[in-house]
Amino acid sequence: MKHMKTVLILEHTEEVFDKLTCDVCGAESHWDENWSSSEPEKKMTTVQLDEEESFPNGGQSTQTQYHICPSCFQTKLSVWFESHRQSKPTVSKSVW
Repeated sequence: MKHMKTVLILEHTEEVFDKLTCDVCGAESHWDENWSSSEPEKKMTTVQLDEEESFPNGGQSTQTQYHICPSCFQTKLSVWFESHRQSKPTVSKSVW
């Protein structure tokens, strides 16, 4: 779950990112949307539905997200997917 907080900025207020918590277990991320516990690593997990409509004069979009820590992704979500119709993830790797 993405938590927002209201802050005063030059005599006005606006919502800014506060913290990210897992929608399953409540764990808090260490680095904004990065769940890694060390700075050189990056672990990001989000389950998201994007819905868009485009028209000649404009459009609109809606994003629905669940924020899930890597531990819950591996031990709960992946297990759930694999128990239904023996689904397997698509895994991509890269080296730089």
